[in-house]
Amino acid sequence: MNFMNTSFENIVIGSRISLLAKEHIKIFETNFQKKFGKLKIKIFRKYFKTSGDKFLDKKISAIGNKGLFTKEIDEALLNNQINIGIHSLKDLPTELPEGLEIGAVLKRENFNEALISFKNIKLEDLKKNATVGTSSVRRAMQLKKKRSDLIIKDIRGNVDTRIRKLRERKFDAIMLACAGLKRLKISYPYQIIDPRRILPALGQGVIALVVKSSHKEIKKIVKQLNHEKTFIEIDCERIFLKALDGSCKTPVGGYAKLKTNGNRKEIYFNYIAFSDDGLKQIKENVYLSFSNYKAEVYNLGVRVKKKISY
Repeated sequence: MNFMNTSFENIVIGSRISLLAKEHIKIFETNFQKKFGKLKIKIFRKYFKTSGDKFLDKKISAIGNKGLFTKEIDEALLNNQINIGIHSLKDLPTELPEGLEIGAVLKRENFNEALISFKNIKLEDLKKNATVGTSSVRRAMQLKKKRSDLIIKDIRGNVDTRIRKLRERKFDAIMLACAGLKRLKISYPYQIIDPRRILPALGQGVIALVVKSSHKEIKKIVKQLNHEKTFIEIDCERIFLKALDGSCKTPVGGYAKLKTNGNRKEIYFNYIAFSDDGLKQIKENVYLSFSNYKAEVYNLGVRVKKKISY
């Protein structure tokens, strides 16, 4: 795109107020600078306190799920207060509000889970009946499958808040996304967990750029920042989640990897899904054809939903 002919002088980006969200903005700006160099266009930031940030004393499942961390930013986009919403992809509902779309995603960071404990020990070496903090039903169910003795307690707050609670000995260990720890340059030691053992949230480690569908000029700008491999992988993951009627309440995890063998492309997809009560579990890995992955992964999600439903 020739920016000399653009009518834009300013681009306003919006995100949550957390430290991690601010790091996401820095990553966006770095990518923007690398792609377009020095431009006359100025980037302005707006921060929003979302519904998910306002009720830190309650469980996520108790205050809703659809758009919990995005609603206020979505409204700002629709009302033309901002041009781009910067999000952790896993916070986005599978159906965005009418008039909005994911314009691009940035290259994925490590999507593994991480365990932080006082002595930096592995999951299997935690003491019997250790207390582990997480706000994720998906993590809790997988942890209990690995260690039925563990006491899982809900923990809310930003990454720094959760680590502080660990230091205050309110928990023996906490589980977080490795991507957030890396982006925040957390020096506190942690164990990276093999994703085949504890599967991450679908979309974990990805920064999404949400735009207004009707804003063609912004869409053209954002599209040039898209990391195509990441986009294909998260597209696969989100289609599966949509087929399961997925939300923040849904106990499902997984990841897709685009693989190339010679001239042949295929998608490796590893997933786990639980019934709401955790009694039924399906875990498997499959290969999807690149040319037809959308239909294949959607049909897979429909089949899995039937198997875990009562």
